[in-house]
Amino acid sequence: MGTAEDFWARVEKTESCWLWRGGTRGNGYGTFWADRKRYYAHRYAFFLTHDHMPKGIVLHACDTPRCVRPSHLSDGTPADNVLDMWSKGRGKPPPVLVGEAHPHTRLTEATVLHIREQYASGQYSQRSLARTYGMDHASIGAIVRHETWRHIGGPHPAQAAA
Repeated sequence: MGTAEDFWARVEKTESCWLWRGGTRGNGYGTFWADRKRYYAHRYAFFLTHDHMPKGIVLHACDTPRCVRPSHLSDGTPADNVLDMWSKGRGKPPPVLVGEAHPHTRLTEATVLHIREQYASGQYSQRSLARTYGMDHASIGAIVRHETWRHIGGPHPAQAAA
């Protein structure tokens, strides 16, 4: 069963990528049997090169699933893989939903502005506003300090004190 010599005998070395010519999975990645276990060929190439299995996902600099060229492979995280994909124009980051566009919001922009104005007037505490709007006072505090709902205006606590 699979030795390093068996592995590299199934690789076609071109000027750019070293292509796996053994078996593949339905996703296009090569597979190699060693020690009674099936490995992805690019992960096994990483192992043969670095004397340890990768800790995470093996990234392909060339984006060729059958490539096993060591200089094209690096250890990474799932987040690294997604960022690599986006940087190369495959897929795009999801939109950042803020304010009323966020599916879990309970407030409107007008309500947030009103909360800020009420607090700035000095007639309402964060706790009283929290009771009025059915929220916890920490969330009200984040609103009046502009830590949340930053994209809309309204008075800041520093302005209210002046």
